[in-house]
Amino acid sequence: MNRRDVFRVLGAAAAVPAAARDFPKNYDPAKELARADWKPIFLDSHQNETMIVLSDLIIPATDTPGAKEALVNRFIDAVMAVESPEVQREFLNALGFLDGECIRHFKTAFVHATRDQQIELLTYMAHPQSLEMWGGSVTGDPLTYKHFTVLKGWIARSYYSSEIGKRELGSDGTMPHGEFAGCGKG
Repeated sequence: MNRRDVFRVLGAAAAVPAAARDFPKNYDPAKELARADWKPIFLDSHQNETMIVLSDLIIPATDTPGAKEALVNRFIDAVMAVESPEVQREFLNALGFLDGECIRHFKTAFVHATRDQQIELLTYMAHPQSLEMWGGSVTGDPLTYKHFTVLKGWIARSYYSSEIGKRELGSDGTMPHGEFAGCGKG
């Protein structure tokens, strides 16, 4: 499902019945994300700020725009608003776990930690095997890794479904043309 389809689903899920909802011909729901007056509908302001920082660390801007520029936090917020309670809980647990680990190790929430501390924590969470950091050998925690992969997965999928991410993958925005011949001759 691409971003446009997600926003059509979100629009259909609104109070107006889907059959009564009419989208203009050139409607681009992704523009809703770029509005200056945008506010999260699922995440609270701290969670949203954490997602901005986290997504920028996982997919930073280089010679191409990163996750922050692709408004990954806003897309995830919109999708989470219509996800099942189980998916919402898994995501919020992972986000809360990130903050909890940062507070445990650095005495501050992830968004307020230094960039070096954020990177150190993410490096630890991204590797389930043993690491040497924080004054000695640390055995990686599979739960820590699971929470990291939940967050990383949402960020990566959201980024690569954006126009910026699609361009990063080499898409020129045109749909493939022609007839699909299939894999074999039956």
